[in-house]
Amino acid sequence: MDFIRSFGLEKRESPWNHLEPFQRAALALELTWAALSGLLFIFVVFRLFKIQVDFTPRGPYILLSLVAFALTIGDALKAVQLREDIDVPKWYKVVTASGILKTFAQVFGYAVLLWLTHTRGQAFSGSRPGLSSPIVARTWKRMADWGLASVTFIYIVALSAYQTTQNLDYMRNIGNHSTSEFEDYQRFVKISKKLRHVSIVLLLLLAINVVASLLALWFAQRGAKFTDLVVTRLLITGAPFVLPFAAMWLFYDIWDSNSIEASIKASLADVIIEGVCQIGIIASVASTIDVHADTDPSGPSSFLNQASSSPHKEA
Repeated sequence: MDFIRSFGLEKRESPWNHLEPFQRAALALELTWAALSGLLFIFVVFRLFKIQVDFTPRGPYILLSLVAFALTIGDALKAVQLREDIDVPKWYKVVTASGILKTFAQVFGYAVLLWLTHTRGQAFSGSRPGLSSPIVARTWKRMADWGLASVTFIYIVALSAYQTTQNLDYMRNIGNHSTSEFEDYQRFVKISKKLRHVSIVLLLLLAINVVASLLALWFAQRGAKFTDLVVTRLLITGAPFVLPFAAMWLFYDIWDSNSIEASIKASLADVIIEGVCQIGIIASVASTIDVHADTDPSGPSSFLNQASSSPHKEA
């Protein structure tokens, strides 16, 4: 037995044995989402090299690969923060890192969709020189979209860093705080809730902007008898995941419960909705790579030639 202990081969208790059944289910789902997003990351990276660069820029898909990678690491870190043997300072740091990575995946997952609407809008404008450019193809719209995405991400990261710093400072001396220090911490909690409202508003605006941009481009193309396989696919398979994802944050910002059991169940619902929506968005955008990768700009299967030879084309 001493020999076994010397090599660390004795049976050890799992650091996740303390979890409730709902928490175990959430842990299993987080690891499942991490595995799926990891597979999507590998798929996107391998398909990138088959895209015709002269026809479709790789930029949106490079960003998509970063989104998938960030989601993979963020979900994996969720398993670490549920360990029983992790101390409070490390727990806060892991939670912050996981939150930042998952925020990056959400915000820039939306940004990828917007970027693709920009590129498809420009392709549409180039093929119909006699028509005015759709809103999504205009410079001010592109700048506004990237500005909103950047501000949203920076604001949420700054808020997360501020909350983590304040919580760690308070936890280091817990039990030894004066009345004034405790009151200061309570004020911090109230201010944090108000600041969180701003982040929810920014996420909702970004999500609404994504859906509105896709719809605006689709209607503009439809009015010109123009068929765009990429926009159609994103609208059907990607847009349905955008608003529910953002609405989930609004629900948890409003909903409040003092019941631990209710909070655990709500956390499981959070993991399910968040995972399904994020994987759905990444998979939707990743599916459009094949449309580009299998397209020869000079051949009859070209995207623009397909659109121009569509039976909807005007005589």
